[in-house]
Amino acid sequence: MPPRSAHPAPHSQKRSSKSNRQQFSACGACRMRRVRCDLKDTIDAALDPTLPPSCTNCTERGLKCVDEFADVKAVKLLRRGRRLQQVEARYGKQPDRGSTSPKSAASCSTLAPVLIPKLTPEFFSSSFFRRFHIQRPIIEPAEFSARYLDHLAGNTSALGEPGLIIGHLLYVWAASYGIDESGHEAPHGGPEGLKNRKALCNEMLKEILHLIDIHGILRKPTWDGVRVLLLVMPLTEDVQSPMDRLAMYEATVSQVYTLCSLASVSSVNSGQGDYVDALVRARIYWYTHVHEGITTGLRGGRLLLGDDDLSTFEASLPIIGSQAVSRAALNYTFVYRYAAAPIHLSSACRKVHAALTGPKARSRPEVDEELLKAAWEALERSWEEFEALRQIGSVGIAQPEDTDRFVSGWQIFIFECLNIIRDALKLRLVSAANTPSLSSVTSPPGSPVESTLEKTNRLHTISEAKCHDLVRTVCDVIRRHLGTSFFAYDASLTRDGVFFASFLLARELGSEDDVHICLQALSEMRWAFSKSEERENTLKMVWDTRRHSEIQGQVGVMAGGSQRDGSLSPFSSSSNFDGSQHARQSAPRSRLPSPIVVPQTDGVESGPSTGDGQWATASSSSSSMSGSSPHVMGSPPFASLSPTLVADVPTDLSRSGGTISPETLHGHSLSAAQAVPVSPLALTHAGPSTTLAQSPFTSYVPGMEHFGYPAIANHHTHPHHDLGSPQFPNPATGGADFFSAGSEVGYNPGRTTESEGARDTGSPHTDSGFPVYQHYPGSEFYFQQ
Repeated sequence: MPPRSAHPAPHSQKRSSKSNRQQFSACGACRMRRVRCDLKDTIDAALDPTLPPSCTNCTERGLKCVDEFADVKAVKLLRRGRRLQQVEARYGKQPDRGSTSPKSAASCSTLAPVLIPKLTPEFFSSSFFRRFHIQRPIIEPAEFSARYLDHLAGNTSALGEPGLIIGHLLYVWAASYGIDESGHEAPHGGPEGLKNRKALCNEMLKEILHLIDIHGILRKPTWDGVRVLLLVMPLTEDVQSPMDRLAMYEATVSQVYTLCSLASVSSVNSGQGDYVDALVRARIYWYTHVHEGITTGLRGGRLLLGDDDLSTFEASLPIIGSQAVSRAALNYTFVYRYAAAPIHLSSACRKVHAALTGPKARSRPEVDEELLKAAWEALERSWEEFEALRQIGSVGIAQPEDTDRFVSGWQIFIFECLNIIRDALKLRLVSAANTPSLSSVTSPPGSPVESTLEKTNRLHTISEAKCHDLVRTVCDVIRRHLGTSFFAYDASLTRDGVFFASFLLARELGSEDDVHICLQALSEMRWAFSKSEERENTLKMVWDTRRHSEIQGQVGVMAGGSQRDGSLSPFSSSSNFDGSQHARQSAPRSRLPSPIVVPQTDGVESGPSTGDGQWATASSSSSSMSGSSPHVMGSPPFASLSPTLVADVPTDLSRSGGTISPETLHGHSLSAAQAVPVSPLALTHAGPSTTLAQSPFTSYVPGMEHFGYPAIANHHTHPHHDLGSPQFPNPATGGADFFSAGSEVGYNPGRTTESEGARDTGSPHTDSGFPVYQHYPGSEFYFQQ
């Protein structure tokens, strides 16, 4: 018998050659036709791994290439080192079975993933999906829902990884409103339920951000990838640093521009026709353009997309009004009509950016009045344009009640825009008052030339009047939508506008019924990121302080609101405002400021500043203005402002009642009587500055009918004023800088010394009892009985 090695069996030779060959199963079509399949080679050579792979045979014959063993091979591929590292990074390593260390157990629990459920087919027919699509029109509902349902039916190539992440993000958005994966509404749960939902959403967002990093979505522009980034950006305030959010935001906008400007229209490849492909592109670009305008543009960040870019992009879209009568064409026309109004509002916000809030505008010494007037006029036109949408009717996915919510939500946002303009002008006013080159210049009486301070003060008065004129209309909108799903599902658009209106009504213009309505609107918001609880607490504190001041006789009777004419547009009463009208329509002011006490503080936290742009926007890190609040999250608690007396205050000044003599005030002199009855009062030097403050809930002191506090820094630059009547801190009057608690001080303490309608005579007044902190360089203080 010959040796086995001399006559190797055929199967042995086959076994030896098999060791160098890689086995790979063919696709379903090639296996059925029994032809050689090169699917493996095409996968390895694919430039874009997010696209579904296809072998050469299927590509040439127009067949769908389906790898029936993809799931089995995916498990085998995990044995490769790179994939194994990715799995370990996502799911973590299991600790040693013999280890019982609590530290090891804690480490394992922190690496455990949050399971994000898959959406069910019922989700895409739910009322939440319809409302969310109208509120954030990023995805084309017909196109994406068809692909997702195809994926649920077993077609693994229908979505790809970015498409799957879109499904995850839709669930996270639904969970933030208390909606499950089937679109069913869970109980509200109150404040505790909101906190739990927010914590769960933040954990899911961390996992999604990890998936974005693993799949390189920020590095490879794709249509699904950019939709992932647009959906995740508004939710990352708690899970990303401001710098990370800004970097992701700018990368997202750059991807949108690249895809919509350089990629071909056919690259969408929805498989549902040219109009659906155009809608996919248009929704992405329009949403990005609008979002950048109403956040970065309005708050003062750096704009990346311009109106010229918008015109260039829209030139590539199908022409509106063509003879096509297909359902897709009608849907495209309807969506274009609804998108036009937010686009025009975004352009109005960009005008605000150019006139007031942008970097170039902030570097100018004066406000460009013409640009600002153009912005006000654009906001007025936007209000009317949204109002006209109520007459269009409903087409496709939108229902009549959806149109009403859409219009009302954007009109409340327009009110927010007006308040941001007012606060930006207020910051300008304070900055100009603290600039010696501007504060020492005042136009002579009868001069046609207006100083910078006078101009800024006049524009601020006009802006405040516009807010007062519109707040009643906004209150009516809030009242009309109470008890509906409006505040429950539109909170991301209306939350700041509702709070602006609530604060203004509670502080000076509203009745108890108005405040109750605003509190109910805030409590109905289901969104986990609406900050409803802290804003409700702030609003209650504002109202309680105002009522307490009224009981003590420190605040005059507040009017129910500014009188408006019967015109349809709430802007018409102030569109040609000259500044004097506001003084006639404003509520009566008190002649008494709150009693004062002096705390020792330099870096005091401000109240709920509306000028800092910190209401959780994507560009908040880049839009802060000079002098803005240091509080990052907005709405800081007022409880942190409890006043305390400084150590070097004389003892007799800290008692209620009593008297002050010229020798008592560290060398400060009195221009009135030798002794002045006072409330708890103290003055102290803090380096080169003297700090004054107010404290709420102190008793009214008889005999102090009115008084003023001028602070004179230099007798050469600020001549001495004899106080025949109390002086006011209106910078437009020139002369010394005077202190009083103006109507805006309690709302934005430490950043303004403004009083409405005040000149060199009058009475100090206050609309709030919040602690007020002011710093004045000065060496002499004068008091008048």
